[in-house]
Amino acid sequence: MEMYSTEQKTTFNDMLDLHRHFGARKVWEKYDIPKSPNVSVTELWCHDETQATEVESRTISSFDLENWLQEPSSKYIHSEDHTRVFRIVWVGVDSSTHRDSPSNRDLQRLLSAWDLQDGYDYALSCFAGVSALPSQDDGKTRVFTAAYHPKLALAWSHTAADVSPPVSPHLESVRSPCRPTTNMVIFAQGEERTNLLAALKSAWSPSLITNPMFPAFLCSLILAEDLDSTLDEIKTVVRNVEARTGHHRFSTRRQVRPAAGELGSLSAEMSGCAAKLANGTRKLKVIEALNSFIVTQETANPGSTTSKGMISSRASLLTHRAEMQSIDITYVQQRVQVQIAALFHLIAQQDNAIAFETANATRSIAKDSLQDSSSMKMLALVAMFFLPGSFVAALFSAPLFEWDGSGTGAAGGGWNAGLAVATKPGFKLFWAVAVPLTVVTFVLYGMWIWLQKKRMRRRLNVGFV
Repeated sequence: MEMYSTEQKTTFNDMLDLHRHFGARKVWEKYDIPKSPNVSVTELWCHDETQATEVESRTISSFDLENWLQEPSSKYIHSEDHTRVFRIVWVGVDSSTHRDSPSNRDLQRLLSAWDLQDGYDYALSCFAGVSALPSQDDGKTRVFTAAYHPKLALAWSHTAADVSPPVSPHLESVRSPCRPTTNMVIFAQGEERTNLLAALKSAWSPSLITNPMFPAFLCSLILAEDLDSTLDEIKTVVRNVEARTGHHRFSTRRQVRPAAGELGSLSAEMSGCAAKLANGTRKLKVIEALNSFIVTQETANPGSTTSKGMISSRASLLTHRAEMQSIDITYVQQRVQVQIAALFHLIAQQDNAIAFETANATRSIAKDSLQDSSSMKMLALVAMFFLPGSFVAALFSAPLFEWDGSGTGAAGGGWNAGLAVATKPGFKLFWAVAVPLTVVTFVLYGMWIWLQKKRMRRRLNVGFV
C-alpha cells in the first residue's frame, strides 16, 4: 500500500527544492580539505537485554570507509550482544590529532550514503536554527538539520524500526534485534566536540537515544550548559568591577577604589560583557527554538508513547531552565548597564578634574604672562625715556657737524654765538641714504605680511573644499 499520494510527493519535492535553494547559498566558511587519511567516528550500541549503552569513538582509515559503512548493526561487546543505534561522523579539527577530517571526497561519500547532502547543505546556509526536511518516499526515514554559527552544524537521518527477517528458517521465533537507527554528520570542534562527547557518554536510556529528536536534545543541552558557563564568567567580571566602582548595594563587597588609569580598561571589560550577553541572548533563542522543535515534532509524528513522553519531559525541563536563564540574562544585563553608566560618569568626572587642573594651570600661565607684559611695558617706558637723548647723542657724535665755531652762526657776540654749528657735506648724504632705506624696509615688511595672509587664506579655502 502506497503511503503518500502523487500530490503529496510533489509537495515534498517542492519543499526540498526550497531547501536546496537555500543550501546553495552557504553562510559558513567553505570546508575544503583535499586530503585526509582518517575519519573520526562515534557509535552508540545498546545491549539487547539490559538496555545498557556503550559509546565507542575511534578513527578509521579513509580506505576502510566503505567497509565501515557496510558493517553489521550487531556485534559482541564484552561477550554480550549489542545493537548499533547511532552513528556519528565528526567534521572539523580533531583535538587528538590536530588535523582536519574527513577529506572532501570522504565527506561526500558519507553524505550520499546516508542521504544527508541536502540536509547538510541547508545547515551550512543557516546562522542558527533547526529544521526538518520532507520525508523520503515511504516516510520511514526522516532528515533533520540544526545550526548555531560558528560552532555547530549538523544533519542527521533517522530510520524507524522495522521487523527483520528471521535469523534462521528453522528458528522462526528468533529474530535479530531491530532498533531505530540514526546517522549524523556534525561539524563541531574544540570545546563543542568535547562537550558533545561527554554528553553522549552520560547514562541515557535506549528509548531516548533511539528517538529522532535525540540530536536536537543534545544540542539544546550543551548550548544551555555553555550559556550557564558564560553567565558565571560574566558575573565574576561584574562583581570585580562593582567592587572597583562602588556602584552597588551589596554589603559583602569590599570597596576598592580604581586607579585613574584603570577606568578605561574597566569600561572595556563591561563592553565585552555586554557583547557576550548579546550573544547569550542569541544562544538562548536557539535553545528555545530547539526545545520547541522537539515538542512540535513529537506531537506531529506518532511513535512510541514511552519514547515520546521521555523526550517531551526532558524538553520541558530544558524549556524551564531556558526561562530561568532568560531571567538571569536580564538581571546580569541590568547590572552591566549600571556599571557602564557608572564608569561613564566616573570617566567624565575624571575628565572634568583634569580640565579643571588644566584651567588652573592656564590661569597661572596667563597671570605670569600678564606680569611679564607689565615688566615689558616698564622696559618700554624706560627705553622711551632714554631714546631721545640716545638719538641726539648718537647724531651729535657722528662726524656730520663742525663744532669749532667756524661755521655761520648767530651774528655778533650774543649769548648764542658759541652755539653756532656748521654742517659737513656728509650730513645731507646721511639723510639721503637713511630716509629711503627706512621706507624700503617698511615696504618689504608690508609685502611679507601680505604674502603670509594670502597663503593663510589659500590654505583655509583648500581645507573647506
